Amino acid sequence: MSHTPPKPTPKNPKKPTPVKVDIPYKDQILIWMYDFIEKITDVPGDGHCGFRAVEVLRNLTVDDHQIVWYNLYKELVNVENARYRRMINDDRRYKEVSDTLSYNGIGNAPRDKWMTMLDMSFRIAQKFNQTVIVLSIGKS
Repeated sequence: MSHTPPKPTPKNPKKPTPVKVDIPYKDQILIWMYDFIEKITDVPGDGHCGFRAVEVLRNLTVDDHQIVWYNLYKELVNVENARYRRMINDDRRYKEVSDTLSYNGIGNAPRDKWMTMLDMSFRIAQKFNQTVIVLSIGKS
């Protein structure tokens, strides 16, 4: 009976190569976060900015944020995704989030239609398999 020795584990498994990105406001971001930053984009502050940030990550063209809106809305209301209703666990708040995602106006979005990362970050990660972090020097 021949016995084959187990394969040795590599001492240095391949680590992802960090992407070098020019980081504006670098002094306001924790140093340990630098290696995780792949892209930084300054989008217009017109109330669509959260959706525009996702649009840029998805390499969509200008004003395709409405596609992002629509895809996130479908993700929220899809019968197979009842987990969102359970996560929100409040019918009034679920309706507010749903209404935010069903806005289709032209021009600046009213404040109650702005993306809030608390409500949208998980949906963005689930739908687009990407994480978006919004850093703002303003109060909005």
